[in-house]
This record gives sequence, structure tokens and C-alpha cells, in this order.
Amino acid sequence: MLRKGDLMKKEEKTNTTQTGYRRTLSNSHIQLIALGGTIGTGLFLGVGDSIHRAGPSVILIFIIVGFFLFLLMRALGELILSDLKKHTYIEFIEKYLGKNVGFISGYLYWISWLTLAMAELTALGIYFEYWFPHLPTWLPGLVTMVVLLIINLISAKVFGNLEFSFAIIKILTILAFVVMIGYFLLVGESTKYGDISLTNLNAGGGFFAKGSHGFLLGFQMVIFSFIGVELIGLTAAEAQDPKNTIARAIDQLPIRIILFYVIAIVAILVAIPWPKISTTSSPFVQALSATGIKNAGSIINFVVISAAISSTNSFLYSAGRLLFSVNFDGKSKWSKTFGKLSKTQVPRNALIFSSLIIACAPLITLIIGDSAFTFISSTSTSMFLIIWAIMILTHIRYRKETANEDLKSFQMPLFPYLDYLVLAFFIAMIALLLYLDKFRIPMIAALVTFVILYSITKFVREKNNN
Repeated sequence: MLRKGDLMKKEEKTNTTQTGYRRTLSNSHIQLIALGGTIGTGLFLGVGDSIHRAGPSVILIFIIVGFFLFLLMRALGELILSDLKKHTYIEFIEKYLGKNVGFISGYLYWISWLTLAMAELTALGIYFEYWFPHLPTWLPGLVTMVVLLIINLISAKVFGNLEFSFAIIKILTILAFVVMIGYFLLVGESTKYGDISLTNLNAGGGFFAKGSHGFLLGFQMVIFSFIGVELIGLTAAEAQDPKNTIARAIDQLPIRIILFYVIAIVAILVAIPWPKISTTSSPFVQALSATGIKNAGSIINFVVISAAISSTNSFLYSAGRLLFSVNFDGKSKWSKTFGKLSKTQVPRNALIFSSLIIACAPLITLIIGDSAFTFISSTSTSMFLIIWAIMILTHIRYRKETANEDLKSFQMPLFPYLDYLVLAFFIAMIALLLYLDKFRIPMIAALVTFVILYSITKFVREKNNN
């Protein structure tokens, strides 16, 4: 007969994944992380840049990008749920595209999450300028990084609880903003910029006011706004019921895209004629401040700051686990350092090392100045486009190799046609960023990083074989 202590140990073992992670994230954690992961600095700050470049047609860009990323998540969801023993997309890449491609993709993906977190920290300095114009822009990011590292080192459950709280704040704020602007529209209110009216959607030259060139320029920041959506899959290793919660979270993506992106942007454009929307501060803060409601700007600025902190927290979580995953079971000193878990089952060394690199973001701000956010966000977008293309290729290979097996209930519809459509979209976006002067250098930097990682991998493999 088993004693109580033995039963507890047995239960703990069944709730621990193959790599040592504990399944401590509940259904509510996953759902809220999925919701919160799609609402970050790209929406709260970057949307101003997108509107400035594309005009009202930015609404169409969000719908297009949202559609393709939903299809990407359907493919990734099928991969993750096909083998829950694998806890990151990189393991699937290794299996279906080879260890070399997996190694390269793992480190490129890790670097991508680092640059994404850097962009969020850079944005924090911009947000704090609303209250403290003379505060050094690097200080808020540095303090935030230290606090988030401590939280992530405790346990995944603490991370989940924090993200749960942040997600609720972001979701309620977006909903409240949309309802408030909708009410003002119905009663005929106005702001210091003029009437709150649907006619603002056609102001300043019409829906495609910036023409085809402006429309294409808007894609980079919109894609950046959606980065983080695949965080749903990265939580699988620590989810209590991954099969149901992850499938449900992915299927709800279209609703979230409509509610938290499209309708929110329409509300901004209805409240303020698009030529008057700022690119150096949050359009949400600008819109509510313009209504004249006392402290409205400060309240939403607080929410915007919490969104940036939340996103940084998620990206640090992802970066730490990716670095651990790439080095798990490795034989080198580097792998033994970053491929092990702490006593609380978190990748402590990988988290610390990742946070040290992310903390360099303020230095980039000091060197580049006000253009730091745009540069870092474009670099991050470029890297993710390469990774996403590799992920789709992985799914294509997976479906071809399992063609004779019984298909799971959760699968990519209209395979292989939609897979190739998504792949063509990512390739087109890479070509677009290479074509546009403003984004060419970050895109080239991402491709060069890929080539360098490939060269290092090839050298190390050949050396080990000899």
C-alpha cells in the first residue's frame, strides 16, 4: 500500500514532462496567455507608425496578416498536438528537416525572442516620457528586466499568474476603449481634433491615401504587432491539459484578431483623423487624452506600460526555454550550462543569460536614439519571417511523412494548398523588406545571421565527425 508521501511523489512525476518541466499552467493560464500574447507594444505603440505609412488601409493589412498567422498557428498546433513529448517547435524542425536546420533555427528563434524583448524595453522608455519627460529612457527597461528575471526564476506558475493578471488588464482596457469611442460616436461627441465620426476613415485622401507604396510600407509593423502569437504552443510543455486548451486557444484566434486589433484600430481612426495620429506615442493614449476626460490619458498609459512589461515577461519566458531546449541533453560545457533546470524546474542559467542580453536594449537606445524602436522591431520582424517559413516547411514535411497514418482531429485544413499559400506569403514579405529601403538593412542582418549560424553549425559538425 502506498503512503501519502509516495502518492504525492507519484502524482508529481506524472505532472512532469520528459525534460523535467512541471505542468503547472492551467486552462485559464493558457487562455489568458494566448489572449495577452496578441496584445503588446506592436498594437499599443507600433500601430501609430503603421497608420502613418498606410493610412486607413492599415485595417486591411491587419486582416491579411491576421489571416495568414491564423493558418500558421493551425499548422503549428497540429505539430505540437501530434507529439506532446516535444515541447518546442525546434524539436519538430530537427525531426523533419534535420538536426543542422534545427540547431540553426533554435538559435535564430532564440535571438528573435531576444530582439523582440529588446523592442518592448525600448518602448517602455517612450511610454514613461508621457509622465517623466526628463527621465533617462534606458532606466525603466533596466529596472523592469531585473524584476522580471526574479519572477521567472521562481516558477512557471508564478509567470502564469502574472501573465493572467496582465492579460485581464489589457483585454478590459481594449474593450473599454472600443465601447467608449463607440458611445461617443453614437452621441456625436468630438475631440480637440474634430468630430468623432466614421467620415474620418475616409479623411486625408481616402482609404488608400498613401497609395500602393504606403500600403506595402505598413506590413512590417503590422507583422511585428502579431509576433508572440505562437507563444500558445510554447506553453504546451507546462500546460495541465494541452490537447484541449491549445486547440481551443488557436481556434479562437480569428475572434481575438477582430476584437483586439481590427475594431480597436477602427476606433482610433474614428476618434482622430489619421494624418494627426502620432508616431512617437501611443495612439490609444492620444485618442483618450483628446476626449478631454480627466486622467484618461494617464490611465491608458499605465495600461500600455503594463502591456510592454507583460510582453517582455512572455518573451523572456520563451527565450529561456528555447535556449534550454536547444542545449538539452548536449555534451558540451555550453550545453551542460544552459541545458539543465534548477531545483524549481525552471531553466535558470538560460533565463539569466537571456536577460543579460535583453538588458542591452537601453545601450542601443543610447547609440541610435529615437529610431531604436523602429530598428529593433524591423530586425525582429525579419528574423521571425525566416523562422515562420521554416516552420511551415516543417509542417509540410510532417504531413508528407505521416500521409499513411490516421490524421488527428486537429489538423491544417486544405493541405497542402494553404501551406504553400502561407509559405508564399512569408517569402513575399521577406522580398518586400529587402526591396524597401527603410527595412533592407534589418532584413539583410537577419539573413546574414542565418548564414553565420549555418556556417558555425557546419564547422562544428565536420569537426566532431573528424
